[in-house]
Amino acid sequence: MSEIKPPAGSRFTVNPTIGQSMADASTRHELAALTRELRELLSQIENKDSGQSRRASMMAPIAAMNAALGRDLSDAELRVEQLIRSRPVTAAVSAFAIGIAVGLLLRRT
Repeated sequence: MSEIKPPAGSRFTVNPTIGQSMADASTRHELAALTRELRELLSQIENKDSGQSRRASMMAPIAAMNAALGRDLSDAELRVEQLIRSRPVTAAVSAFAIGIAVGLLLRRT
């Protein structure tokens, strides 16, 4: 490091060894602070990575259940469509009766 010199025209003198040790102490303090911050950041990154893997492991069964539910609903939709096509009059009368029943229930409340 370079020697610390007092400003021109100053009445104060600087002892180079005291100035050097102060610079070393502040550098050590700064280095320690940076090391702490780096440890905290690395810890946060590790926590984030473990959280993402935990979320991914939790999402896999949910996605599988969602896909199975979608297949079951599309199968049920096909069966209902086949029933309606095979008996259109019965389906229309049933829909009319259900509409009347729902209307009566809503009127009472």
